[in-house]
Amino acid sequence: MLVSKQAQVCIHLTAFVLVFFSTSVTPPGLDAQETGDPVAQHIFKRCEYLEQFSHIPVCSTCVASHKTIPAFYRNRNYKPAWTDTSTIKQMFEAIETSKDDGLMPQDYHYRELASLKKSLDSGSTDPVTQADFDMLLTDALLRLSYHLYYGKVNPESLDPDWNFKRSIRKTKPEVYIQEVIDSGNIEGALARLRPHYPYYSILKKELARYRTLAIHPWPTIPSGRILKKGMTDPRIPILLQRLRIEGYQVEDTVNTTRLFDQGLERAVKGFQKHHGLETDGVIGKNTIRELNIPPKKRVDTIRVNLERARWILRDLEPEFLIVNIAGFELYFVKNGKRQWHCKVMVGKPFWKTPCFRATVEYIVVNPYWVVPPGILAKEIIPKIKKDPYYISRENLEIVDSKGRLINPRSINWSRINPNRFPFIIRQKPGPKNALGRIKFIFPNRHFVFLHDTPAKSLFSRPVRAFSHGCIRVEKPLELAGILLQDSKKWNKEKIEELITTGETRTIHLGHPMPILILYWTVTLAPDDNRPVFLKDIYGRDNKILIGLNTPLRIANIVFPWKQAQR
Repeated sequence: MLVSKQAQVCIHLTAFVLVFFSTSVTPPGLDAQETGDPVAQHIFKRCEYLEQFSHIPVCSTCVASHKTIPAFYRNRNYKPAWTDTSTIKQMFEAIETSKDDGLMPQDYHYRELASLKKSLDSGSTDPVTQADFDMLLTDALLRLSYHLYYGKVNPESLDPDWNFKRSIRKTKPEVYIQEVIDSGNIEGALARLRPHYPYYSILKKELARYRTLAIHPWPTIPSGRILKKGMTDPRIPILLQRLRIEGYQVEDTVNTTRLFDQGLERAVKGFQKHHGLETDGVIGKNTIRELNIPPKKRVDTIRVNLERARWILRDLEPEFLIVNIAGFELYFVKNGKRQWHCKVMVGKPFWKTPCFRATVEYIVVNPYWVVPPGILAKEIIPKIKKDPYYISRENLEIVDSKGRLINPRSINWSRINPNRFPFIIRQKPGPKNALGRIKFIFPNRHFVFLHDTPAKSLFSRPVRAFSHGCIRVEKPLELAGILLQDSKKWNKEKIEELITTGETRTIHLGHPMPILILYWTVTLAPDDNRPVFLKDIYGRDNKILIGLNTPLRIANIVFPWKQAQR
């Protein structure tokens, strides 16, 4: 197989349809003399080969749905399925427009089908050509349906922490294929498989817009001194042209005066807002770098995030929390709309915050911070060895496995192995506590949670990757109020009162809240729905892009058909 090892990791190249059939699928014999249909005879031979060898070469491409396609044609006594010219036209249009979803038409046999169609349109009655054409159309429908519903790239192959599961009902997919073809509405059937969230449809429009921009790329802004309002510079007309191309409007006077005026500053701030930058209206090296990223790169980023949307935006609860790691934001979503948001800090690139799904079950007010083993060995114990007053200054205490306090002076620190420390070190509640005054627990194997922080000043930074993996929340009391909105006993004000007492208290939620910790490098600005391009801080986009760009060689389809028909 002529696919790189990295691509093999990314793409679904294994059998997809194994869940649907538990009985033998060996086709019954077809009496060619009885049917008198040479096309059906060739379809039968191909299906028989397909079941025996799991794939079959057809016109320099490959059909490998070795259970679904034989079952589909067996139900038809191997007669051709694609006999209506309107339905065939719709299928071709669906394959061609798959690029609008960030996919590749060639994954759905586009060149081979076009060649076969040309032969048939020119009058060819060759039964082999007709059989190949019919089977490739069926396989294309199966592949495209799967990719629109589940995505082309397998997220589990990219991320071992991935736990976003969707139920698959054991329903016969061959029946679904027949229903779609019989309906004569290919476009409608495929539309139902796409995510039905505004984010997806808006991103599709932006993909088309940036592809148009990529035909004639915008100019490059030369490097030089920092530019800000009140300055003149020969680069300003180029800057003006660059901003206008992407849709930021500035008065014409700038082009002739070369003056960085208030209108240009306003346009620069708009650009900075949509590119994850500090919105100061100043053209520094970071803003120059973003201005000079070509539109083709933006196309790639949008395609990657459309794929992420196909992974995630399905079967979501009416209320949930979302953390966007790359955007350093926390959102509360209700009935598909963002109701509240605040800034967060996430893990440093060395301590990446993982992507996973969980449920917020309880809140701890005035928490202790139990130092994790990794931080304990690499940071805390070395500091204690150097500074005997570090423990008291940082409000730390040492306890054994039964919670009994241990006197630090009773420990010979010079002989302690940081990787085998026999006790627990924790930080007592208080204003210096690393978790702040409140934490939000959603049990998970990563020991990741949301929490307050005493380091409030860091929320003013545009890039906020400072933690060891947990997520620091800018407005923890507001978040507590949202999570306790149905409680008769607790609310934001009661939590504030409890904090002042210094008492450590665990409060279980009457209605636990789902939380999705995700990674989006394109979001939408809430005021204008324009895309906001964010820095790929963990370098995760490229593997997805490789998977999208690598031709699909083998694709048996496992598909939740029942859900797709809703």
